[in-house]
This record gives sequence, C-alpha cells and structure tokens, in this order.
Amino acid sequence: MNIGAVLLAAGQSSRFGKNKLLEDFCGTPVVCCAMDALCQVKASRMAVVTGCREVEALGRSHGFSVIVNDAPQAGLSHSITLGVRAMADMDAVLLVAADMPLLTGDSLCALVRAFVAGGYPAACLGDETHWGNPALFSRACFGALCALAGDRGAKGVLRSLEGRALVVPCLHPGELADADTPQLLAQLAKRARVNRG
Repeated sequence: MNIGAVLLAAGQSSRFGKNKLLEDFCGTPVVCCAMDALCQVKASRMAVVTGCREVEALGRSHGFSVIVNDAPQAGLSHSITLGVRAMADMDAVLLVAADMPLLTGDSLCALVRAFVAGGYPAACLGDETHWGNPALFSRACFGALCALAGDRGAKGVLRSLEGRALVVPCLHPGELADADTPQLLAQLAKRARVNRG
C-alpha cells in the first residue's frame, strides 16, 4: 500500500503568540519532533504544508517535499485539502499536526500497521483524553477531506464513518498533547526530560 504522509504546519499559532513550531523543545525545534517521528513510518512520500520559510527548510532537510500554503487564514481545512490533493495518487494519506512534540514514530508505525491489516476506511491514534489526530485515511475518504471548510480538522470525517474508523491506542502517555501555549510547551518539555530519565 502506498501511503502519503502530510505534516500540517501552516497554523497561525494565535494562542502561542509566535510561531510555536520554531520554538526550542529539548534542543530541537518543535516541528522537527514531528518530522523525526514521521520519518520512522517510511511512507511512500512525505510532504509538509506550511507558509513559513524556516519550516520549509527544515522539511527539506528531513526529506519532505514542501506544499506552500499562502492562505493560512483559511484554516486547517485548507492545509488538509492541499495535502490530500498532493497525495491524490496514493492509496491512503496520513495527516499529522506538527505541534505534538511528544508524538513518537513507534505509535505512528503502530497506527499504519493496524490500518493496513484491518482494512478500515480510516484509523487514528487515541489516548485517555485525545483522539482523531494523527489520522490515516483511505482513498475513499479523499473527497470528504477536500470538502472540509474553515478551521476544521479531519475529525468530522472520522465521525461520519459511524464506527467504521479504528482508534489505535498510543504506545506512550501524553503523545497527543499539543503545545498551544508557552506554558503547555514548558510542561511537555518537563515531561520529556522526566521520561528520558
């Protein structure tokens, strides 16, 4: 199965106050944490959707092609549409938000394995408090993903599948927490340092 991986990195970081994806997280930019995790999936093709030149450069250095989003104000749905269209020839597309610095390649690989083995139209990671992102969608869902509007993610498409979407448990606690504010980023960095011992 040919899987295209799309890193969604065009958000405006309105709650953070500046581009959170370039902030330091235990010695590396936040966005590179997600890039490193995605590289472990060994997708057929990887792309990053962004409007930031620094993120573009980091993406290229990690082997990602760049999809330029010139209209971040159009919301998350616009980034999803750009990413899915770029992967139109793939059998499935993996959508990953770029602001989850604790996300691991282990969990992403577990998601892909469960999706491929189960024959579901879609699958996503989940834990006690989060679900729906990252998510993997079969080609049958591409039209619905491209029909999203505004600042809406793909969770609505997952809900529309009425129980036919698989939720795969994360392998490590806290992986799906996002760094929406400087305070949250600091908390996640503290957790990462504790986990590393």
